[in-house]
Amino acid sequence: MPVPNDAFTEEQKAVRAVRRKALAAAVIKARHKAKLSQNELAEKSGLSRSAIIRLEKGHASLSSDRLWDLARAMGTRPSALFLAAEDDDAAAETLGDQP
Repeated sequence: MPVPNDAFTEEQKAVRAVRRKALAAAVIKARHKAKLSQNELAEKSGLSRSAIIRLEKGHASLSSDRLWDLARAMGTRPSALFLAAEDDDAAAETLGDQP
């Protein structure tokens, strides 16, 4: 169940924005690689076009189930989307000092 945005501190909101932007870029890149329009991705994944748009603008997050659906529709794996998002320096910094 989604948590209301006002339940987060300003720092948490900033971290979420950075992570969403990085995942949005990964989804856009994967969609382009799959040669899909937003409409086609929506149709293949079962998400609405407006959900795709919100995700690609970094205005929304997805459940893990929906991320799997998106990845499958684009011919990739959810882990590939996360790895691509982690390549964003700002997003990687949100992980802190990881081994």
